[in-house]
Amino acid sequence: MTTQDLSPTSILEGTKPGFPKDILANKIEEKHLCNCCQNILRRPFQAQCGHRFCSYCFNRTVSSGPQKCSACIKEDIFEEPTSILQQGCAFPDNAARREVEGLAAVCRNEGCTWKGSIKEYESAHETKCEFAIIQCPSCKEHIRLNEQERHNERECPERTLNCKYCKEPFHFKNIKAHDEICPKYPMICEGCAKKKIPREKYMDHIKFCSKFRTPCRFHVVGCDMSVEKEKIHEHERACSYEHLNLLLHYIMGLKVNLEGMQPQSLELASRKIHELHQSLRDLEVKVGQLGPMGAPAPGPCAAPPPPPPPPTLPTSFTPLPSAAGAALELQLQSEKAKVAELGRRCQELELKASTFENVVCVLNREVERAATTLEANVRQHRLDQDKVETLSNKVRQLERTVGLKDLTIAEMEGRLREISATTFDGVFIWRISDFTKKRQDAIAGRAPAMFSPAFYTSKYGYKMCLRIYLNGDGTGRGTHLSLFFVVMRGPSDGLLKWPFNQKVRGCGGQTQVPTYSRKNLLHHQSVHN
Repeated sequence: MTTQDLSPTSILEGTKPGFPKDILANKIEEKHLCNCCQNILRRPFQAQCGHRFCSYCFNRTVSSGPQKCSACIKEDIFEEPTSILQQGCAFPDNAARREVEGLAAVCRNEGCTWKGSIKEYESAHETKCEFAIIQCPSCKEHIRLNEQERHNERECPERTLNCKYCKEPFHFKNIKAHDEICPKYPMICEGCAKKKIPREKYMDHIKFCSKFRTPCRFHVVGCDMSVEKEKIHEHERACSYEHLNLLLHYIMGLKVNLEGMQPQSLELASRKIHELHQSLRDLEVKVGQLGPMGAPAPGPCAAPPPPPPPPTLPTSFTPLPSAAGAALELQLQSEKAKVAELGRRCQELELKASTFENVVCVLNREVERAATTLEANVRQHRLDQDKVETLSNKVRQLERTVGLKDLTIAEMEGRLREISATTFDGVFIWRISDFTKKRQDAIAGRAPAMFSPAFYTSKYGYKMCLRIYLNGDGTGRGTHLSLFFVVMRGPSDGLLKWPFNQKVRGCGGQTQVPTYSRKNLLHHQSVHN
């Protein structure tokens, strides 16, 4: 066998470095240390230069190509190509392995009192010590192995829990957030105080709950009372005067707001018109007073003067107020036109607002319809999941049934083969296939004995079989082939003559079989070597 056949990769794939030094109960020796990791050898391999390495350390060293042996360099005995480490240049050192595995060891974990050999430490304690410190894969916290279950169930902040209501998984740190959105979370109705209402059905409940308090329909105009649904009409009848008063104030406020939207120039123009009219009246009064004061006084003999004609001065001032009034009228008409334009725009805005309200109502209905459809889909999905789970259970049950049927078929096939090999004339020829392999198994102790199929002396005769030891039995072990004749319990034993006293003849002669009673028939046998 070449060294290439004994490479570490082909024999054993090491997965761990050497054992830590502090597990030894006695003083450590240099020959038990790995020349790479300086720990106790684990599955040691010996390089062609004579130095020993752990299987893991050697594979890791040569994984990137041939390397120089650091121990040879340190001891100043480096020599090519002997001191070159590469795949195929090392073999498992079983003698060193047995020596290392027989060393006394103790557990290095604090609090553990285990003692034994290194072999027992590796096979039964290293990965199972309850005091071992491990890292939680979720929160990365270091804990003891015997505390892992409690940590995972109660302490780990990153542990995953299943909601006891909806059965959905979530992280422990998100438990409050999940409770806020869990569709199965139990809620309490504020009206009727009913408990354990799933959140997904809470809205449907309050729609029909007569005890649930809702805002008054006149809350938009100022009524701040919340009334139970069954008493809403009673409240509206009892507070109709207050509701009308609130509605009146609301409408008056709207009117004031609309009036505030008119241009201030209209009010200014009205004041100017009023002032102009007042000025004109003052001028007319003054002109009337100037007429009698400007005429000459009459003489004593003079005829009385004719009555004065109607004063014409005031008429000379009439064009002034007419022109100013016309201008003011034009300005007034312009302001009225602006007010009309503003009113028209207000109507357009009200129309658009009404249109938008209708659109919002339609969208709200669509949203409610979509929510209803979504809820129906969710319910259907749950039903489908239940059906899938039911079908899965049926499939698993059918698989178990098929497995049982397969076992029954295999048993029946075995019985059929046994029946096909059975003879009913007392003559049995035993053909043993693959004799060499079966004899090797007998020599190795894996299958020392073989039984032949049963055969009968006649259809209702004695039942018998043969048992053979291919490597011999008793004093003939290793030198002879031992064949035993076995009388078995049969279905027709009640019809036969007992004790059994027949002659058995083989290819080498015949043997007288001792007489046996039917009571202990299962254990009776005669030897024919």
